[in-house]
Amino acid sequence: MSSHTSPVEIIIRVQGVLQRQTAATLDLFSETQTETDAPPITTLTGALRDEAELADVLDRLYALGLPLISVEREEPDRAAPAASREVDESDQLT
Repeated sequence: MSSHTSPVEIIIRVQGVLQRQTAATLDLFSETQTETDAPPITTLTGALRDEAELADVLDRLYALGLPLISVEREEPDRAAPAASREVDESDQLT
């Protein structure tokens, strides 16, 4: 992320339940909760301008004591990546 580019969509997953009021204080983020037998997972999504903004959100989650599971950059829809294309016989090693 760079301060010279448009905001980037980020997906953050943390272990635990984040109260809606607390989630609202994270600015720009919407949240969803996963209900399972395992510990609940909260997924936060939103647009961030740069690394400083991401660091601020992560600092606030850390202060709440929510273990970080993952941080992902949501890529815009593009053509299927090469890794997902079908492999024909000429691509296979012998």
